Amino acid sequence: MYDKIKGCLIKINPDFVVFENVQFQKNYGTFQQLSQLQGVLMSLLFERNIAFHYVEATAWRAFCKIKGRKRIEQKANAIQMVKDKFNLSVSEDEADAILLGYFAVNKILK
Repeated sequence: MYDKIKGCLIKINPDFVVFENVQFQKNYGTFQQLSQLQGVLMSLLFERNIAFHYVEATAWRAFCKIKGRKRIEQKANAIQMVKDKFNLSVSEDEADAILLGYFAVNKILK
């Protein structure tokens, strides 16, 4: 994973990266792996002197007014917002990434 992420950073050469902070759901093993991956990402960004910011999921969802008590509702609402706002049909993960980027552009980079 280190090599793949490094390759992407070299190819794209971003000025700034934003990513969602890791949060514990129900599986400690998954939480541990994602935390380690976040550390790898941060290390690579430090090495390449690329600015970054990590965001809590609750922050970007509140900004985008993504409602829902359950995860499945939130995912469906994120997909619908991307469809309405950007006229794009995307997956759950793509919708989350787009809205995280939208949050970053409008709240962090301004």
